[in-house]
Amino acid sequence: MEEIIKEIAELIDCSNVVFLHRETGEILSYPAPDDSGYNEHDYLADEVMDIIDTDPDRYIKFTPLDSNESYQIMESFIENTKDPRLKTLLAASILAKKPFRSFRDALESEEMEDDWYDFKDLYLQMRVLDKM
Repeated sequence: MEEIIKEIAELIDCSNVVFLHRETGEILSYPAPDDSGYNEHDYLADEVMDIIDTDPDRYIKFTPLDSNESYQIMESFIENTKDPRLKTLLAASILAKKPFRSFRDALESEEMEDDWYDFKDLYLQMRVLDKM
C-alpha cells in the first residue's frame, strides 16, 4: 500500500490525473490539461476514461495540485522552518512578484531543496491517504 501511495503522490506532483481501482490497486493516469484546457495527450485521457466509465464507482480520482494548494504547501513549509533567518527569507520570497520562482531560488541559495522535496512528498502522500 505504501508503494501505491508514493506512486500516486509522484504522479499528481507531475501534474497527472490519477485513478486508483479500489479493489485491485491498479493505477491509471494521464497528463492533466494545461490552464487553457489544452492537452497534447488527449488520446491518453480518452483511453483512461473509456476504462473508468465502465464502472466509475470502483475508482478513486486524484487530481494534481492547483496553484492555491501549491502556495499553501509553501506557506506550511515556511511555518515549519525552525531557523528564523531562513523563515524570513522564505516568507519574503513568496511575497515576490513571481512567488514560485522566488521560493525555488531561495531554496537553492540556501541548499534546502532536499528538505523542501521531502516536505512536499510527505504532504502529497498524506493528501493521497486522506482520499483512500
